[in-house]
Amino acid sequence: MSWFGDQVREIGMSVKKGVKSLFTGLEQFFFAEEAPYGLALVRMCLPTVALIPMFRRFFRVRELYSADGCPQQLAELFGNGRLLPELPAEFAAALYGVMLFALICGVFGFRTRLSFLIGAPLYIYFNMLDAIGTMTKYSVIAAHVLLILSISDCGAVWSVDAVLKRRAGGGGLSVLPVRVPVWPARLIQILFAAIYFGAAITKVQTPEFFSGEQMRYWLVSNWNWPNPIGELMALSPAMLMVSGYITVVWEVTFPFLAWRPLGRFAALGMGVAFHVMTIFALGLWIFPFICTTCYLAFLQESDIAAIRAMVAKLRIRWEWLGRPRVMAAMLLERRPVMVPLAGIWLAAGLVVAVGSVEADYRLDVYGIRSNGAPLALPAMDMATVRQMINSQEPLREKDKFFSFDIGSMVMAGQLANRRSQFAAGEVIIAQCNLNPPHEDLWVECVIQDAEDRVIDVAGQFVTRDQLYAKFNYLTAEKLVPGQYWVVLKSSGQEVSRRPFELTGDAIGGRGAEGLLAN
Repeated sequence: MSWFGDQVREIGMSVKKGVKSLFTGLEQFFFAEEAPYGLALVRMCLPTVALIPMFRRFFRVRELYSADGCPQQLAELFGNGRLLPELPAEFAAALYGVMLFALICGVFGFRTRLSFLIGAPLYIYFNMLDAIGTMTKYSVIAAHVLLILSISDCGAVWSVDAVLKRRAGGGGLSVLPVRVPVWPARLIQILFAAIYFGAAITKVQTPEFFSGEQMRYWLVSNWNWPNPIGELMALSPAMLMVSGYITVVWEVTFPFLAWRPLGRFAALGMGVAFHVMTIFALGLWIFPFICTTCYLAFLQESDIAAIRAMVAKLRIRWEWLGRPRVMAAMLLERRPVMVPLAGIWLAAGLVVAVGSVEADYRLDVYGIRSNGAPLALPAMDMATVRQMINSQEPLREKDKFFSFDIGSMVMAGQLANRRSQFAAGEVIIAQCNLNPPHEDLWVECVIQDAEDRVIDVAGQFVTRDQLYAKFNYLTAEKLVPGQYWVVLKSSGQEVSRRPFELTGDAIGGRGAEGLLAN
């Protein structure tokens, strides 16, 4: 019994050590103290990018976000009515100006926490008021990160607040930066790990993503900005399929690599490459920069030290980057002693709010000031009206098809190569890709010789849920060396044709005369 008791005690002590080690690791992961350089970079970069579309919408506040316009709230899209208050245009303009001012103050780090505590909720409010145009994936990500910044010490370094604090302490600019727990940066990192992992789970359940069909239609669309590189990439199905698998593998492994010494750089490097490619391939601009600026939260104190050492070796002078905050701090120090910094912030915010109301009044979007009443909607041209209501221009048969190619290799259901020359005995694969939506179609693939004589005809139904169809031809059965055409027909109409040459010796010694007799 004593031996058994000793074993039980040893097992219990091992379990206690394991549990203690686990909690120690978690505590170190969330509460290790570092200078918040990464958070400071996120603080400066993320709001700057998020403000680009918000500045452009300032001239349409009355239309998009006020009771005088037609805001479409996010709750309405889910059938929950209008949960948020829709303010008169003057109040909406004032709050919108305060939001812009608060986020700009956050960028420079002037009353940092106060700025984000005011700017972040207003940013979320205006996004949720316009779920059609303003609320997007990047604005959701930005909203989460702004909330995390509002409860962090991101203004402890590289900010007006930090300069004022150092100068007030008499330490100048050479004092070592304050060290704070890293848990706010960890929250941003976990946010992106969850985003990527969730995106991978969604893609795994979408077969069209792995076949390249979904990616192809993203690439050829111009819903965002022009993307000529994407249109060229859409013509390479094999590359799209390989890219799809690489993307899913990266998104699944991101949470397991992001906190490893070497895996961190691999995961973040692939992430930067992925988001940069979306700029040129999909025409996205704000979304890639929102994501890549949030990657700065993964930078550690040692990374910043390495970057500084490299900059010093390259003799790059970057002291001028800190001059705006130093000059702002020197200007604020000239205020009367009895005036608190928060009071200056609130006074400046009030001036911005009044200026925003005046700007809305001067813009006069609806012409109320200039005409005494809202502008009347202009009447549409009656010919255009009749065409829109009564005329349904028939869709050409060839417009139902995206592409038609021939090759010899298939990957994940898609033609992986294009060829125009085949050897006798090879299998020719002809594939057509269709544009959704389309009705049920009868599609034929016809092989013709150089003199347009029909050699073979194959057909199949392509139902409305299918986006591609394939036809396989064994050249040894009916074809002899020579020049041929593969012709795609739909509803009896020619849609496209591709030439090919068959080389080598005729199989079985059959000549063209015997072929045509078949």
